[in-house]
Amino acid sequence: MGQFGNQPDFATFDVKSITVANGFISDTPSLASKLNGAVIYIGDNSTVGNELKVIPAGVLGPFTVSGFNAVNNGGTQYTDNVGLTTTTTGSGTGLTVDITAASGGDQEIITIAVNTPGTGYENGDFIEVIESGQGGVDQAKYRVQVSAGLPTVDQAVTFKGLGTGGFLPVTVDYVLATGTTVAELIAAR
Repeated sequence: MGQFGNQPDFATFDVKSITVANGFISDTPSLASKLNGAVIYIGDNSTVGNELKVIPAGVLGPFTVSGFNAVNNGGTQYTDNVGLTTTTTGSGTGLTVDITAASGGDQEIITIAVNTPGTGYENGDFIEVIESGQGGVDQAKYRVQVSAGLPTVDQAVTFKGLGTGGFLPVTVDYVLATGTTVAELIAAR
């Protein structure tokens, strides 16, 4: 199907038309709109335009906090709460968390989840969970785990001057609506 090393000689599965109507063209990459390294066929673009804005296959988004490992036993004197701020030993900022706490005894944190992932955190950074009224007594400490998030629009590449009946020279994970003027696209893997 193409003359490029990263493209198959034939479509193996998952051949589909890409349009705004079926949700594959978006300006917010999501797992639902991911094309998983598809080759893109350019249909008739003689009347609408010849530009295509894509995020190539394999592009990773910014790293964000995805999990926690407890360092102490969940601290003491916490209550169920959402959007709690954190402090860190690293350079990350903006992480907030949601917690559930034990209802009696030491009132330690039982579960912790990301509310706002923040930016700049690295694997192994330590955080402390801050709750108003907790008093700083035996604050809960966690080691963060980070993973790559979804790509952002800033990571997109625009291909211009595309001819009818050809293939894009890269495999693609996302096609973006803004900047795309080609009307007929087929994705194949």
